[in-house]
Amino acid sequence: MDKFPWEFIIYAMKVFDLDGAKELLTLIKPLVEAINTKKEELYSLFTNMEEEEDKLEKLYMESQARELDAQIRQYFQKIEALGGVIKGTDPILIDFLSFYQNRYIWLCWKEDEETILYWHELDEGFAGRKPVELLRENSFRL
Repeated sequence: MDKFPWEFIIYAMKVFDLDGAKELLTLIKPLVEAINTKKEELYSLFTNMEEEEDKLEKLYMESQARELDAQIRQYFQKIEALGGVIKGTDPILIDFLSFYQNRYIWLCWKEDEETILYWHELDEGFAGRKPVELLRENSFRL
C-alpha cells in the first residue's frame, strides 16, 4: 500500500508542539460537546421519524434533521479551521500535526481522553498510537 503523500499538503497545515496542541484542545472540547449534543438530538429525531405516521410531520422532522446535520458539520469545520484534523466521528478522533526529530507526526486525541496522551507517525492510524511520554520534552519544541 502506498503511503499518503502528506508532504504535498503539510505546508498548508498548522503545526503544533505538545503544549500548543493541548492549549488548542481547550477550545476544541466545547465544540466536541456541542457535536455530541446535536448527534443525540439527531438520533432521537431519527427514532421519532421512524414511528411518525403523519407525512407532513415527517417532512418537518426531515428538515429538522437536515438542520442538525448542517450544525454538526459547522462544528467540525470550526475544529478544522483551528488546526485539528478529524480522523473519526464516532468516537470523535482528532489529530494535530506536529514536528519531532526532523519528521512530521500526529499528536492524537480521542473524545473520552482528558488531554492529548498519544502520538503516531503520519502513515499510522489509531492502532499505531504511542504514549506522548516517549517524546522527549526537551527536544519537542518548534
